[in-house]
Amino acid sequence: MMKNLLFVNGCIRGRDSRTLRLAQHVISRIPDADIDVLLLPALHLTPYGAAEIAERDALSRAGAFDAPFFALANQFKNADAVVLACPFWDLSFPAMVRAYLERLCVTGLTFHYNQYGQPVADCRPRRLLYVTTRGGIVDNSDPALADHGSAYLESICKLLCGGRFDTLAAQGLDIIGNDVEALLQQAEKQADQIAAHFWA
Repeated sequence: MMKNLLFVNGCIRGRDSRTLRLAQHVISRIPDADIDVLLLPALHLTPYGAAEIAERDALSRAGAFDAPFFALANQFKNADAVVLACPFWDLSFPAMVRAYLERLCVTGLTFHYNQYGQPVADCRPRRLLYVTTRGGIVDNSDPALADHGSAYLESICKLLCGGRFDTLAAQGLDIIGNDVEALLQQAEKQADQIAAHFWA
C-alpha cells in the first residue's frame, strides 16, 4: 500500500544544492512512497504579522480549519511522513523554513492542549526526516557550533505528530582539503540505510 510522503524542499540553490542531492537520494530509495513535493522558495513566505495572526485566530475560533489559510497545515497533518530538506545556515536553517513552520502550528488543528495544559499532537506523520548539509563541523556540546535547527525541528515533530525524528547530514563540505564527493557519498550510504527501513 502506497503511503503519502511530503517532501518539503527548502533548498534555495536549486539544482546546485548539495542538500537537494542528498534529499533526492534518500527519497528515491524510500519504498511504497507517493511523493508530494512542496517547493518552499516558490511560496515566498514571510513571517506572520498582526493581520495574519488576527486572521488565523478568527478562523480558528470559528472552527474553519478547511480554509485556504490553513492549506499548508492540513497538507502536513495528513501526510504519512515528512522529509524536510534545507541547508545549515547561521546555526539553524533559512528563514523561510521558520516561516513555513509558523504556518503549521495551529492550535485546534495540528495540536491541542489537554486539561492539564499539556500539548497533544494531532498530525498523522509517523516520521520526520531532516536532511541538511553543513560547510563546517557541528558540535552540539558548544552553543556556538551546534545545529539548533535540528533540535528545534525535533521539538516541532514532538509537538505536532509525536513521531520519530532523525537528522541526515553531510558536513565539513566547505573545509579546504576535504573530499566533498567522498563526504556526500558517505552521507548517501547513511541515506540508503534510513530509506530501507523508513516505514518500520
